[in-house]
Amino acid sequence: LHVIDGFNVRANGADHADHLAGLVDSIMANGFYQNRPIAGYVAVENGTQKIYVTDGHCRLEAAQECIKRGAEIKSLPVVVSPKGTSTADLTVGLVTNNSGKPLTQYEIGLVCKRLTGFGWDEKEIARRLGMTAQRVGDLLSLTGASLQVQSIVAAGNVSATQAIATIKKHGAKAAEKLT
Repeated sequence: LHVIDGFNVRANGADHADHLAGLVDSIMANGFYQNRPIAGYVAVENGTQKIYVTDGHCRLEAAQECIKRGAEIKSLPVVVSPKGTSTADLTVGLVTNNSGKPLTQYEIGLVCKRLTGFGWDEKEIARRLGMTAQRVGDLLSLTGASLQVQSIVAAGNVSATQAIATIKKHGAKAAEKLT
């Protein structure tokens, strides 16, 4: 199984570390749940088939940690996407297929931002993610804010909702106001 650098939008804060620790504890105690497969797609590179993970990054990372700790995990269940699945479809799946730890609003904003790179407008992103175009616009304003604002939200020091309201009210001075 291979991981695409930067594909997973999870912020690696304390909350993420706690989530991984809980998964490691669960796998060590109960094994890897076979009814919760990792999702991926098959790519052919230099004549060799490789599976790239598109869902289950945390479970994979936890399983790898368990192996380091001595757990005997010989294989992991994997379901691959059907042929014709696009990168945009896989990106939408980061939000719509997530039945584990929910993405934060900031992380969903990163998905929205990525989807604009596929040429999608706010209305199409909203339709595909099951939210309003206004919400998509708000999340895009958050991911377009200064790195300082994004860091404050990603660290969990301020909610996405509070940051968006501050961006709307104070524009370029949002970081100063949030700090």
